[in-house]
Amino acid sequence: MNEMIESVKEIGNFYFPTCSFSLIKDISDNKFLDLAYESKADYIITGNRNDFSISHFGQTKIVTPKKFCELYEQNVL
Repeated sequence: MNEMIESVKEIGNFYFPTCSFSLIKDISDNKFLDLAYESKADYIITGNRNDFSISHFGQTKIVTPKKFCELYEQNVL
């Protein structure tokens, strides 16, 4: 597990949001929108459909893990 984390640290990018949004009912989940906005993320992948009932946030699509896998298999990403 530590090797995987170290690999992600080596190849990943770090973002520190400068904007703060308040669109999600569960206040603690808004940080994911902040980060998606800052990083210009293509997707937020979540099974939390209660709080993430929106399908888009700016350029970011919000999808379930199943939907993301389907898109990946269809080469739509």
